[in-house]
Amino acid sequence: MSRVSALAHVEAMETMTAVPLTRFRHRRLSERPLVVVPLTMAGEAGTPVSVLVGDAKRSPKLLVVGQPRDRNQRIAFAAEFGRIVLDHINSFRVNRREIPSRSREKQSRYASAPQLIVPNPGGIRALADLGRICRFRRTTGPYPVPATVPELGMWLTFLAESAEQAGTSMLVAATDLLSEHWATGQSALEDRNLASLLAWIAPPDGRSVEQALADAENPIVCPPAGPSTSPEFDNIYLEPAIKRADAARAAGDERAAATAHAELRDLLNDQMKPTWRMMWTAISLLRGVPEAPHAAARFDGDCTSFTDYSDYQDTGTAVPQPKRDKAIAAARRLSRLERALAELESDMALDDPFVLADRRSVGEAFAGEVVEADPDRFVTTEKNSRVRRPLITVRTLDPTRLADGIGLVSPSMPKGHKAVIISTERGDDASLVTIEVTAGMGRGRTPKAETIPVPGQYLEYLPAPGWRPIPVFPDPSHTPWTHSTAEPDPETTDADAAEEWGDDT
Repeated sequence: MSRVSALAHVEAMETMTAVPLTRFRHRRLSERPLVVVPLTMAGEAGTPVSVLVGDAKRSPKLLVVGQPRDRNQRIAFAAEFGRIVLDHINSFRVNRREIPSRSREKQSRYASAPQLIVPNPGGIRALADLGRICRFRRTTGPYPVPATVPELGMWLTFLAESAEQAGTSMLVAATDLLSEHWATGQSALEDRNLASLLAWIAPPDGRSVEQALADAENPIVCPPAGPSTSPEFDNIYLEPAIKRADAARAAGDERAAATAHAELRDLLNDQMKPTWRMMWTAISLLRGVPEAPHAAARFDGDCTSFTDYSDYQDTGTAVPQPKRDKAIAAARRLSRLERALAELESDMALDDPFVLADRRSVGEAFAGEVVEADPDRFVTTEKNSRVRRPLITVRTLDPTRLADGIGLVSPSMPKGHKAVIISTERGDDASLVTIEVTAGMGRGRTPKAETIPVPGQYLEYLPAPGWRPIPVFPDPSHTPWTHSTAEPDPETTDADAAEEWGDDT
């Protein structure tokens, strides 16, 4: 945690109200998100109990697994949930737009992408578990399932993997979006509780933050649905309701079974409805935060990723994602995630003065006044051509921890401005940073106006996200035997597909 972030949390604790950490919302919020509130059994990871899902506040759809340990009921639940999710996804697979491309072949992508919002990171893990379980199911053979089940599994896995990449918006947790913008006086772990987080940001009318926090800890007022239930709820209410439904079905009493199932639905509906209402409160709060300028470009990346995977699904030869990435694929994925995080951090600092101040406090950026400038400096390149490379010296009071040779970008200069740190002279009170301007001056002999800093000008600089070299990975066929396997992936059985769904006995 940086100095500015720490001060914001301290201020929130002293004033008992949330403090904004950013001026903008740095991720896209869809006009029509699909809100998903999953519920799983306490102590049995991946065992679905119910889900409340919908794209409108007043018309949620409640899906219930009457007996979570019964395979057939779990499959029926997954098929029905799959139809809802796939309908939402397919509604974005209708409008394609051409995108600029240097190749002769025309390229296009969908104009938008789906967005699923869950209460907290536990909801993302619950959907990832469901995706892993469903994508290996077969539509033929000894354990056939509806075609929507493996298709749902592959799409949920795609969305869960996209959620690991910084700045994406196709599968997000409401608590992550809120805590990115507001600082509270509680721990980061407590910020994962949607009820307690909203108690700091927007307590209910007539309730203080202290009273709202007490309500958030009361399972009667705010039942836990994140996504596991409480053991007390399972033991006192859920398990007896499931047993009554089982007994009615075993006795062949259709009327009693229908009554017991209705009671189970009402029980779970009462458990999840408070979270459903809080989800839409969170969405309303986030809509009140202006979107950052670079968020649109990141969402274009989501649209491209969505289009590529959608086209792959349309080929008819799509196969489930592997259980584990092989060595090269894992390394490439890690590199992509690291680069996405660096680009997001840079974009946020370029867009948002609050974020830039945060990075300045820890020496990851700096700001100051230009005290010297040599705008007419030229250097000879390796190709024996002379190019303009102005030198400027910035006096800054910020702690400077950036190494020489790091590329820089600036929110204070016109778009395209790039620079490199030549040297840093650190003093007791201030530091002098010498910078070489490398781009953004135009292609003419005379630089464009205001593209070269002048003495007395106030500037802000932060590292460019692309200064890290892109790793070069070997071809999979040249992977050392210690990091590869000659054996194909084992054939998936029903026992493999049933992992994490509890005991069927």
